[in-house]
Amino acid sequence: MNRNKFLSVVGLSFLGTFFFSSKEKNELIVRNACNDPITPSVPEGPFYKNEELNRADIRESKKGIAIDYIFLVEDKNCQPIQNAIVDIWQCDANGHYSDFKAENTINKTWLRGYQRTDKNGACRFTAIFPGWYDNRITHLHAKFYINGKDILTTNFFFPKNIENEVYKSPLYPKGPNPLPILQDYELRVDKDTTRHDTLLMNVSKSSNGSLTASYKIALA
Repeated sequence: MNRNKFLSVVGLSFLGTFFFSSKEKNELIVRNACNDPITPSVPEGPFYKNEELNRADIRESKKGIAIDYIFLVEDKNCQPIQNAIVDIWQCDANGHYSDFKAENTINKTWLRGYQRTDKNGACRFTAIFPGWYDNRITHLHAKFYINGKDILTTNFFFPKNIENEVYKSPLYPKGPNPLPILQDYELRVDKDTTRHDTLLMNVSKSSNGSLTASYKIALA
């Protein structure tokens, strides 16, 4: 699916060429039929749990700057994939994950959930902008399943100017995340920021201050 059609499908045509600008700046060897870079993987990390929570709003009681995540899932021929499972999880504004003893959050399920993509390959979540913790830049985790098979595990990242603005809010008491990209625990093996830049979400801000972050997943 081309850029303009996707924007029309998810109701974000006003974003225009901004929507995919972060991907188009990268030169990756592996690309799909539309010349989009295949979405790279990032390891799962220690805080994944398959809670089987089929829901669009994953906030529960958590406070933070509201953000909607919109994903489009396509195959290597740029065709939308219907009924793909998009499973996401993230930390809260203080950098903690739900349902882990080490985090003192056993039996909590906030900021976790999955959705199935529609006939256009799209799905949408409502969350809060994630906080951060030591040794990681600010990120969102995601897994993608097709026909029950785990196809991709990765992270998504955010523009630094958006991060810095969000972290001025008193809802984020730790303030800005100071970690450089290539000192990130998962990205430090990279020789440059190409993988990070390819996984950078495109974020817009509404008049009421809420955010929308969008990303097209290109599967191999």
